[in-house]
Amino acid sequence: MMARAQEPQTMGHEQGPAFEWAPYRPSGGTLRVSHTSCCGRYEWGREGGSFFVLRSTGDGYQETGRGRYRYALDVYIALAETHNAEHTRRGETPEPDTFLPRRGQRG
Repeated sequence: MMARAQEPQTMGHEQGPAFEWAPYRPSGGTLRVSHTSCCGRYEWGREGGSFFVLRSTGDGYQETGRGRYRYALDVYIALAETHNAEHTRRGETPEPDTFLPRRGQRG
């Protein structure tokens, strides 16, 4: 029997998947942010061999989803889709995001 991956806990703001956020602490590599979500809510970052999602707070940055590329990308997609759904519920059009699958093209 295969063990299922555990979902991280506590996201905070929007309804949707829960992720644990922690203060961003540099690990000695060069931080590279190569993508930003709608409204600048989330940023896709990498440092050394790790990928993760950042969000800005009043005190700096928090991170979640640190790990290998695919895991961190799945976290980013879940967060960005939830954020975009909030716009849609309010009758707004979210900004396009090239990291999100187009409708009907999910994984």
